[in-house]
Amino acid sequence: MKSYKEFCKDANIQEFWNPFAPKPNPVAKPQSVLAYKNYQSGVLNKSTNEFTPRPHSGPEQTRYGWKPVSVSSYSKKDTPGPKTASGHKFDDKQRLVAVPYKYKEGQAPKGTWEGTPSTPFGTKLNVTAKPMGTSTKVSNTSVQDTGNFGPAGDYNKSTSYDLSRQTAADVTGNPNITSTEFGKRKVYVRPSKP
Repeated sequence: MKSYKEFCKDANIQEFWNPFAPKPNPVAKPQSVLAYKNYQSGVLNKSTNEFTPRPHSGPEQTRYGWKPVSVSSYSKKDTPGPKTASGHKFDDKQRLVAVPYKYKEGQAPKGTWEGTPSTPFGTKLNVTAKPMGTSTKVSNTSVQDTGNFGPAGDYNKSTSYDLSRQTAADVTGNPNITSTEFGKRKVYVRPSKP
């Protein structure tokens, strides 16, 4: 007569209930997540903390959301009149963003406003100095103005947004920061989630 162990071996049955059977060591699967490091996109292996730089694909950018951009800041004294290009009231307590013109001067299609924004007025954005961690301040803002900067403008060709003084204060955590003190810096921007 066969022992139970021999029977299991002949029938190719494993003893899962045997408390003395050696248990295999689980092999940790590498867990990779989309990340940015020093404003460069890539993938972070969370088990080894190794960052591999590579461009994020379109769907990955949509899923990850945050995009590193170069921005500057402006205040009420930098703009003529009491309103922005969208007709929004403008003072230094407003959280808003100016975007570059969509077209270079003289290149707008016939019947199109030269100051057409590169991002539509009213687009809601989140802006932050660092997208990781819960202690990082995120400013909720919207596109309400245009400016003569960026690829289609005459100034600050690499600048994607011009933050209002209040938005810049939110991002830096310094309520008294001036446009000159803010200068030009890198931040992270994403479309605001409803």
